[in-house]
Amino acid sequence: MPTQENTAAITQVNGEYAISVREIDAAGKGTTFSMAIPDNVSARDASVKLRTFVLKKTTWKDYDIATILHAVLYADSMGLDIMAGDVYSAAGGRLSTTAGAKIRHAMGTGRIAGYEVEITAGPNIKIPMKSLGTYDGPNYKAKVTVLVKDWVKPVVYETTLSEWFLPQSNNPNWKDRPQYMLRRNALSKALEEVAPVGVEADEAPPVEVPRLAGAIA
Repeated sequence: MPTQENTAAITQVNGEYAISVREIDAAGKGTTFSMAIPDNVSARDASVKLRTFVLKKTTWKDYDIATILHAVLYADSMGLDIMAGDVYSAAGGRLSTTAGAKIRHAMGTGRIAGYEVEITAGPNIKIPMKSLGTYDGPNYKAKVTVLVKDWVKPVVYETTLSEWFLPQSNNPNWKDRPQYMLRRNALSKALEEVAPVGVEADEAPPVEVPRLAGAIA
């Protein structure tokens, strides 16, 4: 984790609230960034700088300013809402887009006439998880059929739980709600064939995440 200096804080200057971020680079040099917090501003209207600082204070606190700024600009360019969690940093520092964001994007295009997701149980499998024990249950199969306006044939995508279940995952939903997780991810993948947005974590270009001084390896 970062040291106390590598954090964001809310301060008060001349009666006005401001958000300040201080980082220590690999050479031990400290840099402080700050800006006033405007009144009556929505998440979507907030400046790139303000959103970067708020993320540094909250869900992206373990990343440096340049990395967060890159993620904010990436989200904006793809029409995604990083404040709502549409974009996250996956393994290896790669930027990825959530399944929910991909589904919303596709349905918002007006091109989807309908879809069906069929989940069936396969043979039992065991998948060890990073810190949540072992998943011991059916290797569920998903078949997604998407009807697209003006397309002669539907999009059909088939996959299994074992294809999506990453052993290093710390998300308990993969163990406790495997059918839901498989359904959501399979649907987003099928819809992406019609309305691409963002990239999968394993397909995205890696983002080099500078290690903050004091962070634990």
